[in-house]
This record gives sequence, C-alpha cells and structure tokens, in this order.
Amino acid sequence: MDKNIANAMLLRLNKQDQVSALQSIGFTTVNENTSASDIAKYMQWSGTLLDLSLATLRIEDGEQVFFTAAEWNSMSANNRSKYIRIGIRMRAECHQFIIAKSDCVDAGGNKTFKWGGYGTDLRGLKNYGSGNQGLYDTFDGKENTDVIIETLAGVKDTQGTVGAPAAEAARAYKACTLESDGIEDTTVWNLPALGELMLMAKYKTEINELITSMFGNQNIFTNDWYWSSTEYDASSSWYVNFGGGSVGTYNRQTAYRVRPLAAINTLSL
Repeated sequence: MDKNIANAMLLRLNKQDQVSALQSIGFTTVNENTSASDIAKYMQWSGTLLDLSLATLRIEDGEQVFFTAAEWNSMSANNRSKYIRIGIRMRAECHQFIIAKSDCVDAGGNKTFKWGGYGTDLRGLKNYGSGNQGLYDTFDGKENTDVIIETLAGVKDTQGTVGAPAAEAARAYKACTLESDGIEDTTVWNLPALGELMLMAKYKTEINELITSMFGNQNIFTNDWYWSSTEYDASSSWYVNFGGGSVGTYNRQTAYRVRPLAAINTLSL
C-alpha cells in the first residue's frame, strides 16, 4: 500500500477515535468534519479552563453575545452601547455557563441569605450525605433551584424562615433593567449546584481578573462562603469557601453569599 495512503488512513482513524471520545463526554456537536484546530480546543475544554469571555445582551433583540476581553476593548464606544454586560461566560472541564457579574444583594443591602427549608427533605433533590458519591459532578443548579423554590414557596420552616431566601435571591437576580439599561434581563439565573460552584472557586483568580477588568473589583468573588443548591440532608446543604476552595455543609439557618449562574446547555465552540 502506498505510504501516503497508509498515513492518511492512520490519521483518519486517530481523528475518529478523538471524535468518539469527545462525543462520549458530552461534545455531541463534534464530528469528522470538525477541524483539527477545533478538536484541539475541545480537548483542552474537556480537561481544564478553555476560556473566559464577557457575556452580554444585545439591546436590539435580547440575544446573548460573548466577547473576549480583547474584542470588547477594541470596540468603539458606540458599538459597546449596543450591548449590556451581564456577566462572565466560563468554558471549563466539559461545562459552560454564565456567572453573574455580582453577588446578590437584597433591598436592605444585605449580602448574605439563609438557605431555608430547615427540617424539610426536599423531594426531587438528591441527598449527598454519607459517602457523597457523585457530589462533585453535580451541575444541575437550574433543576435544583426550580425544585427548591416550588417546594418551599411561602413555607415557614421550624426555625421561622419563610421560603428559600438563597434560591429566591438567585432566581430574582437582574443584571439589567428596562428602566436603567433599556433592556430587561430575561436570563434564568440559578443557585449553583456544588459542582458548578466548585468550578468557579477553582478558577477564581482568572474569573476575578476578568470581572475586575469588565465590572470593577467591587464585584469579584470574595474570600467568603457561598451557598450551593445541593442538599446534604433535611437540615443542611453544601457550601464552598472561596477563600481556599474548601467544601463543607452547614445548617440552612446560616446566611451565606449567593452568586447566580445561568446555564448554557449546548457544548459548542
């Protein structure tokens, strides 16, 4: 067999294996027509941080549009005025989502929120208690937030907390309003699942650098505790300490910070 033909077959077989492996871990849009350069990006995305970019809403139609820092900084003031900055898109370790540009703050200026539902084992949420198997692979913040809000709406727990303050604050978050920005934020914001929160903590330095550049250092992740939407048991839930990335559980009467997240379901470049 001609050597060039043999080499081409080997390269094709290698790419087929690469495509198959990438599809098996969630990159379903990858196929044999995907370029070698994009295959390399997907491989990077599968194991580490691919990139961070500015997430915006286009005022004209409300569509999400993403820019690298270089792209945004090179735009004229007139072109920038056509977009509202809402957060940071993160693509890392087979996942992507939008991180809100700031923590939640209530009408009274409070920056911490109780989880709520003390004493209630929420049907529809898996308990990651003894053993914690699969805990670090929890990326279902939207589904969790839906369940928490629906189950605890208007319910006073045994400690007197009504509803689900942390989840409700995340869902009610608005990165922009019609009155002040000319466009209403219709993004579905969620209380992150533990896996999502851990990924943010892992790349906190890089995220904070871009947040500082785009929104100012008053919006960075603090060295504080942040609630996840992942349940431990009927009285406790999981949190992440952004000071060092440690993970733990505490009772739901404790007030921690909330940084909303918006899901992006399609894993494509």
